[in-house]
Amino acid sequence: MKKGSPNRRKELHVINQRLLGIKNTLRKIEGNIIETKDDREKLENTLYNIEAHIMETKDNREKLENILVELAEVKKYLAKRNNRQPRKRRDKSNAEVQTAPETAPKSSQTADIEKSSLGNLLDNVDLAQIIKLLQNPVVQSMLKNIL
Repeated sequence: MKKGSPNRRKELHVINQRLLGIKNTLRKIEGNIIETKDDREKLENTLYNIEAHIMETKDNREKLENILVELAEVKKYLAKRNNRQPRKRRDKSNAEVQTAPETAPKSSQTADIEKSSLGNLLDNVDLAQIIKLLQNPVVQSMLKNIL
């Protein structure tokens, strides 16, 4: 066969076309690999953010638990101050908030308690509003999801 024969040229042309096709395929694969790496990095960042939110949620849950414990202590304190037992929990649909404490005669011991730092602290807290919020179905749902 001669170097410049038409069959040889056709064969070379076919081989060059195949090589070009392989090169194009390799470029597409390379592009897909780069895109996959970018997607993997985005996914890792998203997972890191989710982990951070989970940790924050756990911290908030602990804070809410502490707040609930403190509220129970305040409730007990107020019940003792008013010379009565704390109200037992009723069905959520029948729950009402007592906005004004019952009036009871004050003894000297009660007056001493009011002067304590806890009494001063409670002057700035609207317990009725806090209890009302805690009885709200939306807030209860949020607390259940957190806890």
